[in-house]
Amino acid sequence: MSLELLCKNISYNLKKELNLDDDKRSIIEYGLYAVIHMLISILSVAIFGKIFGVMYEALIISFVEAILRKYSGGVHASTPFNCILIGIIVAVLPAYLIKSINLNINYIVFIGAILYITSLIIIYKLAPVDSPNKPIKKEQKIKKLKKSSLIVLSIYMIIVCYNIIMYYISDSQTFLIYSVCIYAGILWQVFTLTKYGHILVGILDSLLIKIMKMIGVEKE
Repeated sequence: MSLELLCKNISYNLKKELNLDDDKRSIIEYGLYAVIHMLISILSVAIFGKIFGVMYEALIISFVEAILRKYSGGVHASTPFNCILIGIIVAVLPAYLIKSINLNINYIVFIGAILYITSLIIIYKLAPVDSPNKPIKKEQKIKKLKKSSLIVLSIYMIIVCYNIIMYYISDSQTFLIYSVCIYAGILWQVFTLTKYGHILVGILDSLLIKIMKMIGVEKE
């Protein structure tokens, strides 16, 4: 049973038990889907992150992406299952690489400045990137989401600045690792706003579909 069908069945049962109208049922269905999908995604990233010894780093990347995505939008995979798999890949793989390399504070500051300016420009021009199934038409909502995206991005960079200060105080490499994880989350999410991000996610999505068919597993 697909996640969508499960949520639909639960919402119809609640509608029957609580005597709800169809609008409220639809809201419950959407809310259930969002919460369950989020929990599965977080749990999956945590499990695979733990396996590779980068659970905290992978979760930082995942949360940075998810929170910014809430306001900026971005390209979607064709199925919730593929979305979860891609989420695991883009959180765990960068986290593993980041933790494996020797980080230089000067490069981190320089890259952070470039990333922040570039991300500001891309978000200002492209966000929010909506879904074809749920287009955003109201100009006021578009402006609000764009503004929120820029605020979230700025908060991330403030956190990075705090981490850099703490690194100078404590000389702990952990603060640099967490900062670069924030960079990775921002980079991927902003990339998904662009046409190149759409192309790459489309390629990954198609590849996952082919792999699932090859091993005899089809996910809706």
